[in-house]
Amino acid sequence: MKTIRWIDGDGDCGKVVVVVLDTTVTDVAVVVAKGNVKVMKRATKVAIIAIVLFFNLLFIFFHLRNLFTVFDIVGASIDGYIPRPVKEGQDRAVVIPHMQSEDISWVEEYLPDWQSFIYSVDNPDAELHTPNKGHESIVYLTYIVDNYDKLPSTIAFLHAHQYGWWNAWHTDVPGHDNVVSLNTLNLDFVQQQGYVNLRCALKPGCISSELAHNTHVDAEIWSQVFGNETQVPDEIGATCCAQFAVSRWQVLRRKREEYIHYRDWVLQTELPDRKSGRVMEYLWHIIFGKDAVHCPDPEQCYCDVYGRCDD
Repeated sequence: MKTIRWIDGDGDCGKVVVVVLDTTVTDVAVVVAKGNVKVMKRATKVAIIAIVLFFNLLFIFFHLRNLFTVFDIVGASIDGYIPRPVKEGQDRAVVIPHMQSEDISWVEEYLPDWQSFIYSVDNPDAELHTPNKGHESIVYLTYIVDNYDKLPSTIAFLHAHQYGWWNAWHTDVPGHDNVVSLNTLNLDFVQQQGYVNLRCALKPGCISSELAHNTHVDAEIWSQVFGNETQVPDEIGATCCAQFAVSRWQVLRRKREEYIHYRDWVLQTELPDRKSGRVMEYLWHIIFGKDAVHCPDPEQCYCDVYGRCDD
């Protein structure tokens, strides 16, 4: 009769203690082998988990590295920010696409000095609505087309989220808060420039390696959007992520029919929704009069756009 008990030594990898009573060496070898298999399976699971965690942390590190640079410039807290006073004659509007699941009550609550044009992309019964096509671009263009003859002095085009790193990481003002962004926006600078990207950080969109490998706007797409009168630039770049402000006079530099054409392209293109939206993201600054590569110095941008200048 054999009595064999094998013990995994308190979870230490590779350590197997065997107590043998009335058995053979072969039996001991079998027990040790079983112990090793068990330990190896556990070690494999640990290794896989470690690898997955490593690559996730690596992604977060490179993603946050740019944000930490932003925090160094603008700070990470919205406490104590001072809204700019509203000047006479500074009529302004904010244009926002949204889905029914998104909370947009913050617009009315915190932006009372802005006219709001909130378009639903998934509720055809809403007063303002569009198809859900081309991400935010279909709403932006629809607003311009429908209001071309009655535009306010300044128009800001925003996403539906107010704040929060997961949703608004690209809003690089204190707290990633679009309320802070609009309430500290230098409207005089918008009037001077015609077009102002509300994001100052250069990445993504403005790093040289990304410019050299722009795959969103090729010659075919360029000709579809702008026609054959102008040649596609060698490089196209601007800070992401399709949140910007424009002046009325800059919008009016193009004919209404041009904006209708851009909207028709968004509606009719066979590109997937994500792709067509990204194409427009890389073209807004060009549509509104900036060079193909429009990448202002970040510190100067924070100073000019939000008044956050080094003392």
